Amino acid sequence: MIGSMTLSRSVLSPLRWATPRSLAGTVVACAVVLGLGLKAQANSSNLVILEQSPAIVETLAQAARSFPAPGQYLFGQSAEPDQIGHGYIAMESNGQDLYGALYFPGSSFDCFYGQVQGNALAMTIIDSYSEEAYPYSIALDPQSAIATEDLGTTTVPLNLHGFHALERLTDNDQRMLEVCRAEVAPELSNRPEQ
Repeated sequence: MIGSMTLSRSVLSPLRWATPRSLAGTVVACAVVLGLGLKAQANSSNLVILEQSPAIVETLAQAARSFPAPGQYLFGQSAEPDQIGHGYIAMESNGQDLYGALYFPGSSFDCFYGQVQGNALAMTIIDSYSEEAYPYSIALDPQSAIATEDLGTTTVPLNLHGFHALERLTDNDQRMLEVCRAEVAPELSNRPEQ
């Protein structure tokens, strides 16, 4: 007998026998595993740069207040969209908060909301089956902050370590964002202003 969980996942999905929580966990775990060594290295190299240049300290402080730039983003473990077996993150930013969807093509998706905190995207992921919320973070690409010496008061794009930034969100990405926007709106409206 095939369980109801199996029927709710695509036959093509590499996760069809996995637990629901592993969908989001697999996507973010790949980024974290790839970024662990670089995160420590990035922190120490940032300290050296910051100690040497007060102008960069102020610029990065301004960027942290406005990072990430408002807009929609799509990231993938593959540089090509909709590749079976690769994880994707579709998200939208209002300049302070983020929300979005973590998914594998041909499978279900999990919604999340979060913020950039230090050198990471701190997220609360909502499991699509159990509706359980749990924290997770993905390292930011250390090159994105270092390369922005002439920021002023402008915002900078979001770059996730271990993921490729993709040009366009598909209609399906837009649909998932609409679902996730509705799901996390109460959480975002209850958060204190920063």
